[in-house]
Amino acid sequence: MSSRRNEPLDLAVAFRFLRGLKANNDRTWFHANRDAWDAHVRHAWEDLVTMALLDGAGADERLRHVDPRACLFRIANDTRFHKQRDPYKPWLSAWLSPGGKNGAYAGYYFHLAPGDSHLSSGIYVPSKDVLHALRAAFAEDGANARAFDRILASKAMRPYLPLETEPLRVTPRGFPKAHPRMPLIRARNYMLRRDVSDAELRERGPLRVFRDAIRATAPFVRWLDARAATAESAARSASWEED
Repeated sequence: MSSRRNEPLDLAVAFRFLRGLKANNDRTWFHANRDAWDAHVRHAWEDLVTMALLDGAGADERLRHVDPRACLFRIANDTRFHKQRDPYKPWLSAWLSPGGKNGAYAGYYFHLAPGDSHLSSGIYVPSKDVLHALRAAFAEDGANARAFDRILASKAMRPYLPLETEPLRVTPRGFPKAHPRMPLIRARNYMLRRDVSDAELRERGPLRVFRDAIRATAPFVRWLDARAATAESAARSASWEED
């Protein structure tokens, strides 16, 4: 049974626009269809992200006061230094975190495109201090690492595994050369992902799919954020002491 009563985004209309953009990725086509983008896609996508933030705050309170507009990626590509790029992205995307799409905060990524929709959660390209703190938590192999194990072993997390880490080929300096958690110590990112079919989006509605993704993966994101917060606090204290 479909659950689309409260859906702000008309998926059929959005996908029709995105298919047209993919087939005609140029400024002439986009400006000829600008009214459809503004009236039926752009604002509805912002409303969808707003509603996902409001609902998601129940599972991750860091989302409570996030500006939805700060989470939205522009559909236009920056072609000033990449002339080979298409002028537009034929998808809708947003990164929900305390810093919106800017900053290396743990959060939730939504990517909506015909035949290529997916959800991701975690931390991507964390700062040096945060990455070190995450690696240290795994190297210590203590209570924090065991809590991480329990989170990943939960039933809710299964559709989002395996964990994507883009690991280094060598062990980072200062960490043991041999360790049972070596893949996590060598990690550069800590991301979960689930691909979502067009059929699921039509049946359940994007808002419900996004809402459930936040609820399912929030324990993982909060675990990462707790390690990040500790590292950032230590870095600020060190900076104050130097001043």
